[in-house]
Amino acid sequence: MKLEQLNELLKKHELELVIGVETHVRLNTKSKLFCSCANQEIETPNQNICSVCTGQMGVLPAINKEAITKAIYFGKAVRSTFGNEVISWDRKHYEYPDNPKNIQITQFHNPVIPDGQVSCYRNDGSQFTVNLTQVHIEEDAAKLMHEKKISLVDFNKAGVPLIEIVTEPCIRHIEDVSTYAQYIHRIVQNIGVSEANLEKGEFKSDVSVSLRKKREYSLNPRTEIKNLNSFKFMVDALKEEVEKQLNYFLVNKSFRPDQTTVLWDAELKQTKTMRKKEFEADYRFISEPDLPFVSIKNVVESIDVDLSTLPFAVESILIKGGVLPQDAKFFTADSLRSETFIAINNEIKDPSFVAKTLVNNIAADEYTEIHRVEHLTEIFQLFKDEKITSVLVQNAITSYLKDRSFDYNQYFEDNTISESQIKDVIVKVIAENEAIAIDIQSGNQGKAGILVGKVIAIIGKGASGKVIREGILEALSGNVDGGLKTEDGSTTKQQTPQQPTTKTEEVLPEIPLIIKEEYRTHVISDISDDSINESVTFSGWVSSVRDHGELIFIDLRDSSTQVFQVRLSRESFANLDELVKLKPESVITVSGTIVQRKEDDYNAALRTGKIELEAKDLEILNLSKTLPFEIKRATKTNENVRFQYKYLDHRNDDVRRVIVNRHKVIKMMRDILDAQEFLEIETPILSAGTDEGAREFIVPTRKQAGLFYTLPQAPQQFKQMLMVSGYEKYFQIARCFRDEDSRGDRQPEFTQLDIEMAYASMQQIIDLNTNMFNAIVQKIYGKKWMLHPFEIITYKDAMDYYGCDRPDLRFGLKLQDITAIVKDTTFQVFSKPIDEGGIVKCIKVSAEEQGNKRLSKGQIEKLTAIAQQHGLGGLAYIIVNENDLQSPIIKFLGEDIAAGIIKTTHAQVGDIVFFSAADYATANKALDAVRQELGKMLRLINPKELRPAWVIDFPMFEKTDEGRWTFTHNPFSMPAIYDIEKHMNGKEDAIGSIIAQQYDLILNGYEIGGGSVRAHKPEILEATYKNMGYNKAEMMKSVGTMYKAFHYGAPPHGGIAWGVDRLMMILEKKASIREVMAFPKTGTSEDLLFGAPSLLSDKKVEEMNVKVMKK
Repeated sequence: MKLEQLNELLKKHELELVIGVETHVRLNTKSKLFCSCANQEIETPNQNICSVCTGQMGVLPAINKEAITKAIYFGKAVRSTFGNEVISWDRKHYEYPDNPKNIQITQFHNPVIPDGQVSCYRNDGSQFTVNLTQVHIEEDAAKLMHEKKISLVDFNKAGVPLIEIVTEPCIRHIEDVSTYAQYIHRIVQNIGVSEANLEKGEFKSDVSVSLRKKREYSLNPRTEIKNLNSFKFMVDALKEEVEKQLNYFLVNKSFRPDQTTVLWDAELKQTKTMRKKEFEADYRFISEPDLPFVSIKNVVESIDVDLSTLPFAVESILIKGGVLPQDAKFFTADSLRSETFIAINNEIKDPSFVAKTLVNNIAADEYTEIHRVEHLTEIFQLFKDEKITSVLVQNAITSYLKDRSFDYNQYFEDNTISESQIKDVIVKVIAENEAIAIDIQSGNQGKAGILVGKVIAIIGKGASGKVIREGILEALSGNVDGGLKTEDGSTTKQQTPQQPTTKTEEVLPEIPLIIKEEYRTHVISDISDDSINESVTFSGWVSSVRDHGELIFIDLRDSSTQVFQVRLSRESFANLDELVKLKPESVITVSGTIVQRKEDDYNAALRTGKIELEAKDLEILNLSKTLPFEIKRATKTNENVRFQYKYLDHRNDDVRRVIVNRHKVIKMMRDILDAQEFLEIETPILSAGTDEGAREFIVPTRKQAGLFYTLPQAPQQFKQMLMVSGYEKYFQIARCFRDEDSRGDRQPEFTQLDIEMAYASMQQIIDLNTNMFNAIVQKIYGKKWMLHPFEIITYKDAMDYYGCDRPDLRFGLKLQDITAIVKDTTFQVFSKPIDEGGIVKCIKVSAEEQGNKRLSKGQIEKLTAIAQQHGLGGLAYIIVNENDLQSPIIKFLGEDIAAGIIKTTHAQVGDIVFFSAADYATANKALDAVRQELGKMLRLINPKELRPAWVIDFPMFEKTDEGRWTFTHNPFSMPAIYDIEKHMNGKEDAIGSIIAQQYDLILNGYEIGGGSVRAHKPEILEATYKNMGYNKAEMMKSVGTMYKAFHYGAPPHGGIAWGVDRLMMILEKKASIREVMAFPKTGTSEDLLFGAPSLLSDKKVEEMNVKVMKK
């Protein structure tokens, strides 16, 4: 399974990874940790050994001071607080052949480094931080050497000093583990405490992983993957192990119960169990009696590590300077490369330029040849100042690395072309290419590149193409072409760099401030062919500029979203050259006369394609920088980029049309309800929290420490208070908030149409909303949609026939329950779920629905994968052939039962029947997902159809995973009249059968509205909470205000709420509600435009009486 698929499955089942890492790093001390034997790699076994490191009786260990010092250096690098001023040693008991003493001397109670942090960049530029539980010093074990029939032990490695770096179980993504390990690897190499050679086993990690439900904080039994010495293997091994744990969870509906230790087999690409994982008590830690406590306070204070040279700090400089994160890691992967970059950039102060120049001129293995970095800095500065070309830079650096005595300054002097030589050649080239020169003078400066090439062909590459281009433009313009050069000789525009340059902030030319009493007389939509000879003034955005020398054409777009052609000529517009400043999306005001175009210039694609504006006056109101994306292609641009520049995204016709239609829909809702004498009443945004429903956003208050407001999930209780208050008809376009994960049809903040009516029956509420929905579609969208009449479906029928309570009714493929037919089978895939109280359902796909050919093997495999993602072990099927039944399960199922299935489903030749066997919820959920995919796969859905329906007769209560009763919609609903007595009695065996007066408005597979008739009598509300296991005090905490209000004459009432965003998503045929919101959050609930959520100052946080707990 690919990593992306695995992540999707975890997200689907609301699971998260809990990963912790223990990394063992061999310190490069001269001797071993507790004896004087050499700490070095040698081929001859058992040479660097003594009585101490081989565990002989009667010997005593002596502490290696160098090992402690090197560990402290690492602690400084990870920002440890060094809370243990005195460190101690402990014995860890375990019996393995590679452990000569049957104990390992380590640190358990008072480690040298009790905490720390490692910050990391991912390849997409995002950051994460890994917190360290501790870093301790310990001795390594010996090395086992396995031969054919015997195993030998080499004690050369026994007693070698290690630091074990232990993280908290705070990593949540598989790839983050590898990224974190690479940072540790680079840190220990950078500060010189270890060579960290992966192949020699000097750097290896044990990774522990388990699964748990999101928003749960207990730790489940974990699997430890031992001895990973490759960053790639970390990802592969974790992926394999997580997949195993996920499959166990899907089959058993629980997490694996045992802690285990496994090894990764890189050849077979699978993990192999070694043993059950030991617990802390199994090691029987005791204090080491033969070693003294060590005070490290003075050593800690004497050691300093320059954090600015460490990988994260260096990458921060590079990334903020415009270098891609993965490119930045090239420099931090090697300490010498990192130091070289930092040294040069400290002088040049241009990270992107320095990085590009280094990469282009020095190979990864050539950094050791750099004699003095200040020499490179001098060359880089000359190149940045454009005094030498990229060719000269490359040649000079190559020669310098080979010969330290190479005189690069003399080389530059000998090979740089003088300014007078360049000017002479430019004059010659212009004279020989008169036609091109005239085009350039006419405004087509793009052709200057042709002349640049001809100049370089004569003088060679000793001069910058940029300098040559400037010289050509200066020679042709007489230096009066709109400011080609400033007073100090620097260039202000029309630069075509020939070499990689710094990613600097774009600076716009200065323009005069223009303030007018009237900016325009017309918008483009006012103009038609009848407007010829009228004098008009337009204001708007430059959509495009077409330069034809003596003529310039501008496509102007204004707030009407229409485009109009503006023609400017030197005859009618004397300042034509100033338009060189204009870029797309600059804002202008232009006056002139509407004239007819020449017939050859007609543009049938425009409503005004036969006319144009002959401009007499044009003023630039504001200039635009280079756009991050093309406006007309905004909807095809990366979503994150669009959301960073949402104000530009809105200039796209399609984006704007959606927002305009949203306005029309909301206005029509208001008009319809106003005509029905509804009052629009605003309810509070700051309110009290409840423990029911979705998670709420909480708001601290400065004035009352420890108390919080919450933002409303919906104005539910407020609108019912309004009914008690005597306002019989209420509505509101309400902003609602839920602290949940975003997805295609959900956002943390959203808009709903909220309605409540007193003295209204369920049917009256349904009729009102049916008429309003039909009016909106017909009057605003007209013939764009094929609107079908509303259907009425019971909840039971929806679940029986479609497997969900919001079915897409645009196609058939109904489900059938065949549990009774297969109940006697011995086929365990069916019999086991039935024995456990589950069901077997099927879905028949007819030959006609399959089209010209049967479903392919690949399509069936895709459907099977979808079923597995939704909890099934697989997807069984039977294909009906002319003479037999084709299926891998026939031999297990039995021909009689198979024939019974075919008869019940009325399957014909060419039909295929798919099966789902599981508990009630999983069987329905999986087959619903298969049905939806079949609808898309077989193109059974008419994309122009709207199939609305009302789903009614919902059960009032359902069971939670913990076995308690909870509400299906909300706790405020009225039971069906015929179930009120059952509701009030609250007998356990009857609660699940109570039907509520609830109703959902569904459309094309989405729920777009839901509501209920309310329980307006306090005793009915109290019975609801009693049935869910609440006592009265707990109920009062949740709905106490409403309960009290109901004692003062609450009228019968009911209501509904529409999801405006979801409705617009469907009506506008968008894949996500983000496409129909003016300022949406991303899929990760971030506001990229304003950078929310964001950190607040310590002062602000303190003022709000809040303490931030870092995870």
